[in-house]
Amino acid sequence: MDLIEKTTQDNCHPWELSRTQCILDIVKRNHFSSVVDIGAGDRFFISKLKEITSCTLYAIDTEYNEKSKIIDGIHCKNNISEIDNHIDMAILMDVLEHVHNDDDFLKVILKKLSSNALLIITVPAFQFLFSDHDFLLKHHRRYNKKQLLDLLQSNNLIIEKYHYFYFSLFFIRLLSLPLTKRKTTQYSGIGKWRFKKKHILTQMIRIFLNIDFRICAFFAWFHIYLPGLSFLAICRMQGKSID
Repeated sequence: MDLIEKTTQDNCHPWELSRTQCILDIVKRNHFSSVVDIGAGDRFFISKLKEITSCTLYAIDTEYNEKSKIIDGIHCKNNISEIDNHIDMAILMDVLEHVHNDDDFLKVILKKLSSNALLIITVPAFQFLFSDHDFLLKHHRRYNKKQLLDLLQSNNLIIEKYHYFYFSLFFIRLLSLPLTKRKTTQYSGIGKWRFKKKHILTQMIRIFLNIDFRICAFFAWFHIYLPGLSFLAICRMQGKSID
């Protein structure tokens, strides 16, 4: 999660638990020797990945105080320029919306990847859902399918799969929008979830969101893109022609 949302309690939101599990399922279907998690925040995802692989792992976040250190076998750095070239896989979960110029930022990342590297990208979906939550997390935008795919294709990436996800949360956010579309200084996001990871409510919602994710992915096979709170794109490098 974003470091602004981090608490000291063992209270991961079911949304984060579900997203982590669904992205890990995608990662496990691919072969790689090095992975970079860009915008790694509290390192929750990369730590879970560490449990299932022995490959080289990098966690990048501009909020890290030290330029470079190793924590639990993960190379933690505050600048992507510090990592090795020829990375096999890059993961950007809800990162691009934080960057003023997403195209320039993406080009910097692609220079660090191998010629056939895989990118897994998630972003918040639909600008009309922009609310106080986005404002407090310093988001510049939310994306629709066309916006993100155009960005990826303009950088010569081969798009292998894409779909919105969390169809159910889309409608919850849409219905609550009149109450949340205001600038406020009081944070009320996922860091405020008060139940533990193993609490029955947390687990029930996590399972429900996992099913939601898979339903959206299933319909995408038939080119039916159910609206969701977030959007996923899986793409691959084709050569190293980026200047």
